[in-house]
Amino acid sequence: MYEYILHCLKSTYKYFALPLRLPSANHKTTEQQGANHKPGPGQKGQSDVGLVQSGLSGVILESQAANKEKVEDDVQQDSDCMEEEEESPSESDQEKEKGDLGKNSLSEEEDEVYPRPHLDSVTTEDEDLFPLDEISGEELLSDEEGPDRDTPGSLDEEDEVPEDPPKQALPDDRNEGASVLCYGFTRQSHTVVCSVCKRDGHLKKDCPEDFQRVQLAPLPPMTPAFLKTLNSVCLQCYRDFAPDEVEVGVREHILLDLENFVKRQVTGASLRLFGSSKNGFGFKQSDLDICMVLDGQETTEGLDCISIIESLARLLRKHPGLRNILPITTAKVPIVKFYHVRTGLEGDISLYNTLALHNTRLLASYAAIDPRVKVLCYVMKVLAKLCDIGDASRGSLSSYGFTLMVLFYLQQRSPPVIPVLQEIYDGEEKPETLVDGWNVYFYDDLENLPERWQQRNVESVGALWLGLLQFYTETFDFREHVISIRQSAALTTFNKQWTSKYIVIEDPFDLNHNLGAGLSRKMTNFIMKAFINGRSVFGTPVKAYPPEYTSQMEFFFDPEVLTEGQLAPNDRCCRICGKIGHFMKDCPMRRKSRQRREQEDRAEGRRDWAESEGGRERRQGDRWRRQEEKRCCFLCGSNAHIKKDCPQYRGPTGQRKRSNNKM
Repeated sequence: MYEYILHCLKSTYKYFALPLRLPSANHKTTEQQGANHKPGPGQKGQSDVGLVQSGLSGVILESQAANKEKVEDDVQQDSDCMEEEEESPSESDQEKEKGDLGKNSLSEEEDEVYPRPHLDSVTTEDEDLFPLDEISGEELLSDEEGPDRDTPGSLDEEDEVPEDPPKQALPDDRNEGASVLCYGFTRQSHTVVCSVCKRDGHLKKDCPEDFQRVQLAPLPPMTPAFLKTLNSVCLQCYRDFAPDEVEVGVREHILLDLENFVKRQVTGASLRLFGSSKNGFGFKQSDLDICMVLDGQETTEGLDCISIIESLARLLRKHPGLRNILPITTAKVPIVKFYHVRTGLEGDISLYNTLALHNTRLLASYAAIDPRVKVLCYVMKVLAKLCDIGDASRGSLSSYGFTLMVLFYLQQRSPPVIPVLQEIYDGEEKPETLVDGWNVYFYDDLENLPERWQQRNVESVGALWLGLLQFYTETFDFREHVISIRQSAALTTFNKQWTSKYIVIEDPFDLNHNLGAGLSRKMTNFIMKAFINGRSVFGTPVKAYPPEYTSQMEFFFDPEVLTEGQLAPNDRCCRICGKIGHFMKDCPMRRKSRQRREQEDRAEGRRDWAESEGGRERRQGDRWRRQEEKRCCFLCGSNAHIKKDCPQYRGPTGQRKRSNNKM
């Protein structure tokens, strides 16, 4: 498209910039050009046209027939003048001239006397617009134009009638207004810069870093010993990051304590866990996701959610075991964030997020079908965490989205590892359980599931993990298909009427929710780069590990190898906290540090004013003038370091500084 637009612009420029060799108002006919000049058939027709056009300025044409007669009379007059000075041509030449004259005379349908060249004759972008002579610097003429001045060669060859007669031009000394202007242009190559990789030489559609255009080399044959190593690495990953039973019990205890505290002030309130804390895919020390509902109220219809969240925040500030209470009422789902002092866990309480409760039940059911589901989901989440591609608040995919990708792959595996629970039901029609307008039905009777679906896949965890990386880098077409776990048949983006060409993930219940809608092209390429490099790392058998790696986990999950030493793109996030949704000037961390500095400055000003002997004299001036500012961190307010050395500083791209400690 770019080349086509450039070609049209060049053609239009030549069409309007090329000066036309039109005769001026006081143009003279061929009778005044000399006796030695013999016009050709094309020139005779052109002189006749000039006579007709000169007559248009004095009289009004009454009809087209009168014009034709006048043209024939003028032609006869010119022929008589020529016969007095030159030899009469032969009969064959006269017949040829009459034929050419009929072609060049004005027709009944043509209004333009001097038509412009057609756009098809314009040079292409690979040719110069107006080629110049290297010696004289004048414009070179094409074969169609011919010479436009009377050269000696053209004056001598009187008996020859050229096939393409030369065009008549005016001498420069006859009329100043008839001088021909020439434009000379030199072709300059333009630089094309790709908007994806920021390199020149290609366009975005031809970018070699686009994951759709990456040509993957085939993997070497898998050995049984290396496959056993992959199994042990996946199981080790699950054991290192999955919470134990004690931590799961602690989370339930925190939920019960908060529920009892809230019920003292809000009658009929109940709290429920959802998300990673309940679905079986949570990490150690992961956040607590809590949903609050009221007895007798199924939806938020008729409720002022913002006022309820604000009152809940004021109530939680009275709890002795909670700190950093922060209500967020501007989000799509208003929440209250808190920090549990004794356990160090962070959490948030939302109001009537009931659809998330059913999503949690669905994922927990899939995790209970086969133990390999949990292991693969943990391996995927560890890969996303180390590559910094698992935070939706920073423009990437959420951990919930990566979990759906694993479940979709296990459903599409041949034979499948897990069934599609939303397609298992009795009868011809699917039952309906509506929540917020969406059907949340799925088969949850796992005890009787073997009667309806038989497990036939016996692959190891390592083979399934390598197959997942190959599935999303080699087989699955992200441009045409949607990742959906609610049906076994393929779902296309055309059927969903979603125009996104990146990773498209459908929520199993809220069918209008695309979990990949927040992805940019850069982030999508970065995620696929991690998958492609992971395919190479986990798919290439290794006999001896490099000495710089102390364990197999460090070798397989090295972020420097998986991301090629690059940081995740962060062009949509705040440069202070690395989150999306606000600008740097509105960052809560910056506002909090600014308030802390102002309080310290006021306290220091009051103390200095009270201790000084000349307090009354200082009142006459600026009483609370800020003292000379000391170097301090404007993130946390500490004087021990500056911003770039602060542990809360995420760098210019929102990336926290990676510690030297490795897994």
